[in-house]
Amino acid sequence: MSRSGSGSADTDAETEMAVRNRSQYADTLHRPDPDSDEPEPACPVCYDDRADYTLVPVDAYRPHYDLCGYPQCFGGEEH
Repeated sequence: MSRSGSGSADTDAETEMAVRNRSQYADTLHRPDPDSDEPEPACPVCYDDRADYTLVPVDAYRPHYDLCGYPQCFGGEEH
C-alpha cells in the first residue's frame, strides 16, 4: 500500500509568512512585526491604523505581489 503525502509538519514549519493589507488594491508583502500581537508590517513607514492586515504564505503570493524594500521588511534580500 502506498501513502500519498499531502504535507508534513516539516514542510509547514519552513513556510515563510508575510503580512499583506486586505485591501483589493494591495500589491506588497511585508515582514510581520515580531513585537505585535496582530498581523502588522515590520516597517513603520507602511503602518496605517485603519489598515487591516492578514498573514499569508510568501510563496503563494510572491508571483503577484512585490516584496517591501525597506530594511525592516525584505530590503536587501534576494527572493
